Amino acid sequence: MVEAGTDGATRGGMDDRVIRSPRLPGGDLVAAVLDREVMGLADRGGASNLVGDRWADLCADHALAWPNCERPVPDGGDEGLRVERVLRLDATPAVAAAASKRGLQNPDLLLVGTRGGAPTLQAVDAKFSVETARAKQVSPAVVADLLGLRDILPALFGDLGRDGQAPAVVPGVFLCPDYPLTHLMLRRRHGILRTTVRPEEVVLLPAPADRFFAPVEGASVMPPLAAIDDLPMRLDESLLASLYYFRLARAAVGCWLDATKPLLLVDDRPVVDEAAVRTEAKERAAVATSAIALVRGWHADVQMVRAARAAVDQVTALPLLGRDLRALVQRLAEESGGDPPSINQVRRRVGAWYRRRLRERVGPLLPPVADLPATLRELARIGAEIAPLVETEAARVTRDLMTGTARRTTGPVPATAGDDA
Repeated sequence: MVEAGTDGATRGGMDDRVIRSPRLPGGDLVAAVLDREVMGLADRGGASNLVGDRWADLCADHALAWPNCERPVPDGGDEGLRVERVLRLDATPAVAAAASKRGLQNPDLLLVGTRGGAPTLQAVDAKFSVETARAKQVSPAVVADLLGLRDILPALFGDLGRDGQAPAVVPGVFLCPDYPLTHLMLRRRHGILRTTVRPEEVVLLPAPADRFFAPVEGASVMPPLAAIDDLPMRLDESLLASLYYFRLARAAVGCWLDATKPLLLVDDRPVVDEAAVRTEAKERAAVATSAIALVRGWHADVQMVRAARAAVDQVTALPLLGRDLRALVQRLAEESGGDPPSINQVRRRVGAWYRRRLRERVGPLLPPVADLPATLRELARIGAEIAPLVETEAARVTRDLMTGTARRTTGPVPATAGDDA
């Protein structure tokens, strides 16, 4: 099922599947986009989440036109769903929180309408990669479970099912980009995973390459990377090419962040200087034989900084064994007659407190550190001074969590040995 519109990936008769170059991993665009090394490097810079979020936004924008229209239902029937309103569940944090707490799945959109004159609901999920779609994610059972949240989220679900007539729920669909890789995956010829959904469960939407990545952080790093490979197509003509170079751009962002953020992280939320990343990419491009070679070299150059950060994390690990913390929490819970809080939650909060105390003494440790061994010895010395206070802080945090007065811990604090899964 294809929505009206044109896909910039095939404009002018260009077929992404036959774009081959020795500069691409695997030798062609499809292989390059599916390359595991490329995806791993890209996700160090958060590429997958950014692509998924962008596609969800585009799908939600497209769905604004659906009220008063008939939408397909993949159950073999002749009649579709006449949409009255569209609920965007993925943009409502309370839905995700409530669903997660109860072990429920929540699709991106919920269509409310009628079919054959009867009130009807349908789940719709945005999937940039159709191979990750599973029919159960948009099944009637998922919608029925979500309706159990009506009392918790009345503003969202309104009066659905409250009049004594439970709405019918029909099988849902997935919204995927209409570009060559989706078609290849649906024919089960390409992909990291095996595509399991049927073509009738997929609605293909236009995904114009010229505007897909434009507003996403890192997009300005794509052109200098693409210029190295000099493929016979423009980025604004091919979503497949844009996806490949966006992944490399986010890999570059990840390298830049790893090279610049503090070695002693506590409450830091590093901000990307996209202009700085682009400038360094252009400098590296002058001697790079391919875009992937540039990223591989950058990744290798930053490994020493990553190793230094890992060494700092090891030295600043919370000096309290998991079994000792668990015993402390359990004892305090028994003494108070309450339920013990999560061991992980206690450890995260105490670990953040411990690292803040260290950071007050040595600062953030911005790379490169002139004498890392001396710095590690100093951290160990200061940690030994603070260590006697850790159990007292752990007890305070545990009591606060049991009474609901604990302050929320912010910032990325590395996991340490002894954490519960």
